[in-house]
Amino acid sequence: MEEFVKKAPEKCGVYIFKGKRKPVYIGKAKNIKKRLLQHIKLAEKDPKEFMIVNSARSIEWIITRNEYESLVLEIDLIQTHKPRFNVLHKYGSGYPMLLVTSDKYPTVKVVRGTQHEGFLYGPFLQTKKAHKVKKLIHKLFKLRTCDPLPKRDEPCMDYHLGLCSAPCCGYISQREYSLNLESAKALLSGEVSEVLPHLYGKLEEFSREMMFEKCAVIRDQITALENISKGQGVSGFTFKEGDFFFKLGLRLGLFLIRGGKLLSKEIYDFDKEEEVEEFLLGYYYSNYVPPLVVTNFKLNDEVKRWISSRAKREVEFSTSIPAELEEIARENVKENLNLKSLEEEFKTKLGIPLPAIIEGFDISHFYGEDTVGSCVVWEKGKMNKRRYRRYKVKSVKGIDDYQALEEVLRRRGKKLKEGREPMPEAWLIDGGIGQLNVAKRVKKILGLKINLFSLAKEEEILFTEHGDEIRLKDNPMLYRVFGEIRDEAHRFALTFNRKLREKKALEDTLSRVKGVGEVRKQIIYRNFDSLYDFINAREEELKKLGIPVGLKQKVEKEIYKT
Repeated sequence: MEEFVKKAPEKCGVYIFKGKRKPVYIGKAKNIKKRLLQHIKLAEKDPKEFMIVNSARSIEWIITRNEYESLVLEIDLIQTHKPRFNVLHKYGSGYPMLLVTSDKYPTVKVVRGTQHEGFLYGPFLQTKKAHKVKKLIHKLFKLRTCDPLPKRDEPCMDYHLGLCSAPCCGYISQREYSLNLESAKALLSGEVSEVLPHLYGKLEEFSREMMFEKCAVIRDQITALENISKGQGVSGFTFKEGDFFFKLGLRLGLFLIRGGKLLSKEIYDFDKEEEVEEFLLGYYYSNYVPPLVVTNFKLNDEVKRWISSRAKREVEFSTSIPAELEEIARENVKENLNLKSLEEEFKTKLGIPLPAIIEGFDISHFYGEDTVGSCVVWEKGKMNKRRYRRYKVKSVKGIDDYQALEEVLRRRGKKLKEGREPMPEAWLIDGGIGQLNVAKRVKKILGLKINLFSLAKEEEILFTEHGDEIRLKDNPMLYRVFGEIRDEAHRFALTFNRKLREKKALEDTLSRVKGVGEVRKQIIYRNFDSLYDFINAREEELKKLGIPVGLKQKVEKEIYKT
């Protein structure tokens, strides 16, 4: 490979590490030859670089005229092929946003991407929050819940539950519905000053006409909007709308400012400096670009130009950070765990140095079906989600958690011994002494030099391989570490098990729908994890995949039959 790379051009462009079926890594470079040689040299020490080079069966490159062209091409290729080792595509699906539609009686939807007609608000960095706000809007402002709007003689159950004003039955005038709509928009944007006087006017009108049920609805709307206008503690910034990225080392904080208030924040951890730029490109590939992007680090001109092109309007970039926002960002991004105190706790309570890496394991199944295992990684004081791994258990039929755990630990241990992953100093198993004994057996067979622990949920007792039992509720610092690892391993395994079951449900349903051949099934299986994802897919997305829109309706009918 090194001899082949020496023939690579010393020009600007994109290079592709190709695996058996598809690219495993795609990158851009000012000098393709120099960058490829760096990859090969780094593979001797860096586990990720080793996996990239080791997984590749060939290398290709495409020369471009300039760095901006190579950036655009790299992003398009990554989003098309979704290579295993690229960070960018993992953030390219987009966070959920709320869309207020633009039809006669608009409603609110949770959507991803920015190619929608109507009023977009967000993004929401937590999906649950987006659905929670949508539900609140239906409860307060009674926007229709049906989509598309049907014609009915009698309203559906949502009307009786107080979630919809039933425009389908003519129970509300378009003028009154429009006021509800503007109030919902005001709640989302925080700009409530123009709507409140209209609501107070309606309250007086309904009060004079003794329409007390409608008065109660308007009162709740006014209360909600006035609470919004009072704001939160974190408000009063010099700009009304913008995204703020704050970097400390390899940690990055994203803070969303909307309506002059801090709406949401999320913290990300990276392995390498260049992954920060990849994240920004992936984030803005499918997310809304605000008028202002603030960073505490420099962005190169190509990145700025590309982000502006996504917005299709002028975007201001700034490194000038308001003092109050910088203080909040630093407090959130910095390490909250005192590693020195934790190191002392490990020495005194467990008699070992503080591990740099702890791996956590759990097994999940559904009455013996779809048995899976999870491996999560705690590294230098925080969970490293990019190094999580999932395992489909192959050797177990029915319910046998011990045998399933042994298979997962053996597979993981072999990878560690081959140097394909950094060696941890400790393993934590979700379970009791029985699970710990399984880990001890695997450790002995593979000759691993790691410390072993297990943590049973009911008693919250940490068991060591030497027979010690430590009540974690009496040791809050240890509890914080081991409890987080155990809970994360459990969550990750459960999510994978649920995903497999949803995939199976999708396969079963498609097998009953006429007109779905094997090729089309495979396209759907590869691109949608569940029935919910498929029936909620946008028409544009289905057309790109060559799937008729009518097929989605057939699948919906099949679901309702069952």
